[in-house]
Amino acid sequence: MSSVLVVGDCHVTNGQDLRRFDWLSSLIADVKPQRIVLIGDFLTMNCLSAWDMNKRKNMEGRRYQLEIEAGKEALNRLLHGMTMLRAKQQLQKVKMYNPELIYIEGNHEERLTRYLENDPTFEGQVSIESDLRLSDDGWLWVPYRSYYVCDSVGFTHVPFNKRGPICGADINKKCADVTIVSCVYGHTHEAHYSNYRRHGHANLQHILNIGCFFEESHDEDYAEGRIKGYWRGVIMLDLHGDGQFDFTTISITKLQEKYK
Repeated sequence: MSSVLVVGDCHVTNGQDLRRFDWLSSLIADVKPQRIVLIGDFLTMNCLSAWDMNKRKNMEGRRYQLEIEAGKEALNRLLHGMTMLRAKQQLQKVKMYNPELIYIEGNHEERLTRYLENDPTFEGQVSIESDLRLSDDGWLWVPYRSYYVCDSVGFTHVPFNKRGPICGADINKKCADVTIVSCVYGHTHEAHYSNYRRHGHANLQHILNIGCFFEESHDEDYAEGRIKGYWRGVIMLDLHGDGQFDFTTISITKLQEKYK
């Protein structure tokens, strides 16, 4: 059995209160998951929003470097507890905690790719993977639309059908229709769990949509006035092999109460 901490869409941008990553850091040091998966849309990339690109008022003050610096601070806070734990373990001459770190690219990070397709002036000079210095801390970069697979469970930001990313009602059924192995994904900011029996397969296919990891005060402007079913927190998975897993939800409220 192996353990995975899955962190939903964080939507980090400059000007945010990043205290949630301090709480998350303490959780990581406590439970010591074997893998930590950022499921995508860790950054918002407001500076590259196609929706606001021609709205000069909305784009005022938005800068790529500011969002990158916010992302770096969030990652540093997330790993701080682990870093302190490892320093203590080194002094005690015991095996150091060293989880696998997986950063999955979401559609918001992919905004940079789409921007460079329209204007390749800075192609090769900017990269979220390199600008966040992910390799320095050992993060594995998984490109948008790709999967990280562990114990026959596929982790991705959002599954795709023939036309594009799945969306709308019965989203877990749509995920099952375009995948074979069990699947864990983000993107919707909601939490959904389903399982399905496939003909010829001995085990159930588990489908888990994991919610988001940002506070209500960080909701984007487009969501104002809309009915939102956002679930805010992180999820711990215990993988049993062959695509089977159990999971535990840990809300932001619970993290705050325990670690503030």
